[in-house]
Amino acid sequence: MRRVLAAAAATFLCAALVACGGSAATAPTAATGSSPASATATAPAAAPGGKTMTVAIWSAPDSFNPVTAPNGYDYSAIGLMFDTLVWQSPDQAFHPLLASSWSASADATTFTFHINPAATWTDGQPVTSADVQYSFDVATDPAVPSHVGSFLSLVAGTTTQGKNTDPSQPLAGVKIVDPTTFQLVMKGPTDISTLLADIGINVYVIPQHALKDVAAADFAKAPFFQNPTVTDGAFSFVKYVNSQYVEYRANPKFFLGAPKLATLYLKVVPPTSMLSELRDGEIDATLVPGESDVPLQDWPSIATLPNVKQDPVQGTVLQMMYINDSRPYFQSPLVRQAITMATNRQEIVTQLLKGQGSLAIGPIDPILTQWVDSSLKPYPYDPAKAKQMLQQAGFPFSQPLVLVVPTGNQARQESGPLLQQDLQAVGLKVSIEQYDFATAYQMMTKGTYDFGLIGTGFGSDPSLSAAWFTCNGSLDREHFCDPQMAPLYDAALKTGDATQKKAIYDQIQQRIYTEAPMVFLYYADGLMAYNTRINQAAVPTVYGMLEPWLWDIQS
Repeated sequence: MRRVLAAAAATFLCAALVACGGSAATAPTAATGSSPASATATAPAAAPGGKTMTVAIWSAPDSFNPVTAPNGYDYSAIGLMFDTLVWQSPDQAFHPLLASSWSASADATTFTFHINPAATWTDGQPVTSADVQYSFDVATDPAVPSHVGSFLSLVAGTTTQGKNTDPSQPLAGVKIVDPTTFQLVMKGPTDISTLLADIGINVYVIPQHALKDVAAADFAKAPFFQNPTVTDGAFSFVKYVNSQYVEYRANPKFFLGAPKLATLYLKVVPPTSMLSELRDGEIDATLVPGESDVPLQDWPSIATLPNVKQDPVQGTVLQMMYINDSRPYFQSPLVRQAITMATNRQEIVTQLLKGQGSLAIGPIDPILTQWVDSSLKPYPYDPAKAKQMLQQAGFPFSQPLVLVVPTGNQARQESGPLLQQDLQAVGLKVSIEQYDFATAYQMMTKGTYDFGLIGTGFGSDPSLSAAWFTCNGSLDREHFCDPQMAPLYDAALKTGDATQKKAIYDQIQQRIYTEAPMVFLYYADGLMAYNTRINQAAVPTVYGMLEPWLWDIQS
């Protein structure tokens, strides 16, 4: 539900399919009705009155803290009870949530937001600009292990890591105008779409009056987040039964309208049980791509269920083969282009994904049509040309090479031998080493590999890809360094003109295409499914199930 955060802050840790979750072993302790962690989730009891819906995710949430939570499963749980300023639909439009309206100054450096005057916390207190100020202060406090700080580095008063330059004072870039009006002051001209994509959909507003006495050093483990009863979302927290389900009840005073459901369950269902749980009506829908997909091997069986509909959605998580560009023999762009042309990426989509996916060209999600450079086409599969290019570049064909394949994602694991065969066919000496994801990722971080398979999302704004494609970028595990990239990203962030920004992002895409720092493989479609008794508003999209206050189900 909060795909940008999952993509930019946590998806590089994906271990299962394209999921971005942590281990159920570290899940928060149940506030009430707790039970020992169980490998198999038991069905939650039916609500005593009103309509009930149950939606599924693969893994248990690790945290209900909107500032410090480490993974996408957490934010699927958090997003049902806490709100951000806006929400984004698959057509890339931004819609009011806590912010009922917003506007930009003429120089695109100051943005004024108006909080919906009907927005209240579940204890009856109004949601105010002071809550926004507090939320930004906590998220940028150097003593708080925030996972959203990188999004706030655009705001005046923050470091390049999104930390408050003077944590003894409120963040300088947030100005309270009145109880329901505040301003965000940026470091320079900023396109409104970048602001909303980075901050508007990723920074949750939390209740100052319930948390103001929590010290920054204690914030990550504050008891409040074990039982978050003061919330502002469509649903209120009831209880969490460890590694089984989170129970919510409708917030009848939700400012966008009382939910149609009385009770909502977010149930932990392992991939191997998705088919049976959908068939038996134990779950009503898979919540979000990358966290609750039906396994590919079970997809044909879903089509035979009379009470379930298939819902394939365009994939937004990119699978790649990293090339360790720090190796002397990989430093020529000609070599890296040849490696891309040596790989039969279409075979992976056709054979392994059974056509449920698409080829990738670069790091900008193809759903972001306003930013994608449509002039770029996938490199052709041409092993003869690839071998010729390698010979032209003087590649040392006797050099032993290792392809690191993480376990957990079945399609990705099975793609390893296919890629190995392709590379061997052009004369490369490639062996496969398979490791658990944490070990494989550590090898990529340290640069002790040649090729490595990994998946990630790059977010809903192209600026976020800078972490991969600038020298010493925080997620530069391919160890790519092109000094021309950082100035281009900086220029894109500093312009508030969308046309100029598009031209700069075209330059970035063209340079990445030419430099070929990694092999962009494919996007796997999200294999979503839902029971026919839910309404259209609850049908999963490429961004998951949106607008939960509108979800409904036939009794």
